[in-house]
Amino acid sequence: MLCESGPVSDLLITNARVLRAPGEQPSEPTTVAVRAGLISDDPVPGAPNLDAGGGVVTAGFWNCHVHLTEPTWAGAAHKDRAVLQAGLDDMFGERGFTAVVDLASNSRDTLPLRRRIDSGELHGPRILTATEAIRPWRGLPFYTKEAVPWFLWWALPAPATAWGAGRAARRQLAKGADVIKLFTGSYVERDRIKPMRPGPAGAAVRAAHDRGALTFAHTSNRVGLEVALDADVDVIAHVPDETDGTEGLLRAAADRGVWLVPTLDMFAQTVTRDRSYLDAIHDALRSFIADGGHLLFGTDVGYLADHDTRGELAALAECGLGVADVLRMLTTHPSAALGHGGGTVTVGEPADLVVLERLETVTDLAGVRATIRDGRTIWEATR
Repeated sequence: MLCESGPVSDLLITNARVLRAPGEQPSEPTTVAVRAGLISDDPVPGAPNLDAGGGVVTAGFWNCHVHLTEPTWAGAAHKDRAVLQAGLDDMFGERGFTAVVDLASNSRDTLPLRRRIDSGELHGPRILTATEAIRPWRGLPFYTKEAVPWFLWWALPAPATAWGAGRAARRQLAKGADVIKLFTGSYVERDRIKPMRPGPAGAAVRAAHDRGALTFAHTSNRVGLEVALDADVDVIAHVPDETDGTEGLLRAAADRGVWLVPTLDMFAQTVTRDRSYLDAIHDALRSFIADGGHLLFGTDVGYLADHDTRGELAALAECGLGVADVLRMLTTHPSAALGHGGGTVTVGEPADLVVLERLETVTDLAGVRATIRDGRTIWEATR
């Protein structure tokens, strides 16, 4: 289920080198026309003009792992517009994100924020949300315990039974969730992972699938990954950072078409930059790719205080991914996985677009000049 789009606009993007789809070459400088929020071959007379300055225009980017949990978003229903807009610009607009997947946050903040964006009051990305994640019984992650007051823990679903897990998933979807997030392997302490029991995991996934919603799983290790695959989840939210025994399971995930969001820089920033730790994670990702697995781009921003995407882009490049590979993760792959049209710069597709300064290396994907959603410029670099 997708939230409704915000207001749509007409636009002319001039002096643009269009990269229609990943793997193709940018065109010579040309004009991209937008009519009523869709890419068009019929320019609207008098439409606003955005000069791309010879930059590369691609489809808009997706970040498939974010959290709207920073203090900026607290009380979003009534918070000052300027404060929220500055946060949206910094976290998303400046990074080229026209759509994001929030993988667990306080729904009392996220859902009002989404409504204010969709009404046109705020300029921001399309938000798909898991609302609150479903955790194992008595399996609250240690970092959630540190961030959430103990008297609010009751509001975070942690069902003990299959019946309760199915009910929790249905409740989340009824109040506005688009996807379901499961902690099939939860770090209840810094050095201890508690897996979700198979019965509750399977019941939550079935409830989500019955309503057409995808499921994401935070797996952490072999047992958590095994539970997730047995439950038939759709997306693995991180490369398991305890990689022992996961090679065969990741191969099975690739064979079954399960998507993977690597979030490589998150491990470096929050755990350690020790190469013996990171190399095992990178090797697991390389094996998943070699087995034909498909990737989605995600940074875990919000859990990470650093909003810059360059660290994640550089880590993906280190694992052997090229510009076209990462651009697929940002555009065509999430469009396919999440059932949303677009992902290419094609007549008739939604005008969710990014203007890049240039596109020669993977990290150039962080050099955003302008971000456009439904034909509206939602962020533009100061000249």
